[in-house]
Amino acid sequence: MPLFWGTPNQKTCRVTPQQCRILFVLCALLCSPFAYSALFLGVSPGDSCLETYQMEIDRGAEADLPLDTMVEHELLAFQRNTPDLSEITWYQCGGDRISLVYYGAWFNSGAEQKRFFENHRAKLERKFGQPSFDAFDLGWMTKLVLWLDGKEDINEKLTLVQWQPENGGMIMLGYSRLNVHGKAYGVTMSWER
Repeated sequence: MPLFWGTPNQKTCRVTPQQCRILFVLCALLCSPFAYSALFLGVSPGDSCLETYQMEIDRGAEADLPLDTMVEHELLAFQRNTPDLSEITWYQCGGDRISLVYYGAWFNSGAEQKRFFENHRAKLERKFGQPSFDAFDLGWMTKLVLWLDGKEDINEKLTLVQWQPENGGMIMLGYSRLNVHGKAYGVTMSWER
């Protein structure tokens, strides 16, 4: 069955069932809550505060305060809630440029939380290389030192991974123990330069 009809002299475009399945899967992925998962919503230190404000409003986030008040205090704060996802985003502004991006996402299940964490960890590793600190892979020497210091359970309390990019600053990705809007499974990320 042709997808597009044309005149008799035009070629007809046909879509196979395999192409339909691929298109459906791509659409499902792109429309899922994980599709927006560009690192830090595509914002990085040095970006314009006013453009970031507009991006947040355009994506449906609610500003915590009026724009003038947030600009005066050099802190943009937003939240966005759906039945499946609660997000909190903060941007520290110096002048009209962002110096710190903080993003948190909370889910209804641990499986969604873990998937989000692992997805973003992989993206951060692709962009910034191996972490400078990884509480999930401390190495035997660090574990020995922590054990001797009586802190062998540090990776259960400090659940984060940290990068120090070559151009300066610090990036952290971690699990959150906070409960936001009834969702107890959170992941937070911050990027400061």
